[in-house]
Amino acid sequence: MPPSLWTHEFMNEMRTKADPLADAVIERLFTEGKVDAVNHLMRTLVENDDLPSARLPPYVVEYLERTKASVPRLDPERLRAGQELFDLFGPEVMMILGFYSLPAAYAARKGVQVLYRTGFLQKRPVRRVFETAQMVVDVMTEGGMEPDGRGVCTTQKVRLMHAAIRYMIRHDAANPWDAEELGQPINQEDLAGTLMTFSYVVLEGMKALHIELTPEQQEAWLYAWVGVGRIIGLDERLLPANVEEARQLTFLIRQRQVEFSPEGVAMTAALLEGMKQLTPDLLDGLPASMVHFFLDQDQWQGLNVADMLQVPRPDWTTIIPHAIRHIADLTDWVGDNTFVAARLLRYISKDIVEGMLLVERGGQRTPFYIPEHLQDSWKVKPGIRARNAKRRAETAPMGNDSNQKVA
Repeated sequence: MPPSLWTHEFMNEMRTKADPLADAVIERLFTEGKVDAVNHLMRTLVENDDLPSARLPPYVVEYLERTKASVPRLDPERLRAGQELFDLFGPEVMMILGFYSLPAAYAARKGVQVLYRTGFLQKRPVRRVFETAQMVVDVMTEGGMEPDGRGVCTTQKVRLMHAAIRYMIRHDAANPWDAEELGQPINQEDLAGTLMTFSYVVLEGMKALHIELTPEQQEAWLYAWVGVGRIIGLDERLLPANVEEARQLTFLIRQRQVEFSPEGVAMTAALLEGMKQLTPDLLDGLPASMVHFFLDQDQWQGLNVADMLQVPRPDWTTIIPHAIRHIADLTDWVGDNTFVAARLLRYISKDIVEGMLLVERGGQRTPFYIPEHLQDSWKVKPGIRARNAKRRAETAPMGNDSNQKVA
């Protein structure tokens, strides 16, 4: 759909649209009275890396087949070009997601209401970071977007979880959802805005850090995430054809949705606490400093979003992102082994990745997973790799305790 047709009227309509395919699966489970089946499905989605077809209802299996139908049409060369960027800059991408993409999403007053209602980030602040980062790893690893790849499977799971959350919010009599004011829970506009935080906003973040990408690299990154958008149920009319269209869509949604809300403030505060678990004690102030670095930028049309989200003022750690940017002004980006700004950025971003590999996710969830070849490329410390591998081996055989509570 040409950007000229992305009008306020059209976007208002998109707020009334959800995801009929996934919603029908969850609706059927509930209306058939299969509460145990719903609990089992959600437990399977949350706790396992794959979706064991033999243990799922036939119509769930049909959903899985239909949602991966678009995958074979993806151009493997363009897809791999986008994934190669993750090979090169994965730790930096993870840092951008935590310090830019997620708080940018919380700045959307209407969209953040669903996340606030689920409450799981506030209870376990680091979990949202894990879920986001794991999806990116799964999608952007070579092979992840093949029909049975981890990225496709993860995206299918996220789509079903969206539908389950949507169902529960719609049927919450104690706390009715105001669809007239907020639109449908996890509606099409909010899905589009979220997709842009993984795609265009990451490109914005890399530019702010002076990681210079060619136009071809930027288009390849977007291409991979547009593929994800199709699997996750985004309306084709909301899928940008190129980076310029992605910029226009992102800025339109920001213009429409970025606004103060107490829920956004609370979610951001919880995120900052969670991110502190992934950084060395000496750098406790870094999460707030990095959020200010990204969200004070002028691409927000004069609005200081970090202040709007009541992010604490930066401490001495604010020199780190600004040093990276100003040193990078002096020369070209040439990789993390030869240049001080690149080495500083990689040092900090790798700390975050290693923190994810070490921190417990809670319950019976499989620990955070990064493929061995990426751990090699990013030079993850051997001791951290060994501890993560041990925990993954310990949690691999999942139990079938029907009384286990799903968070």
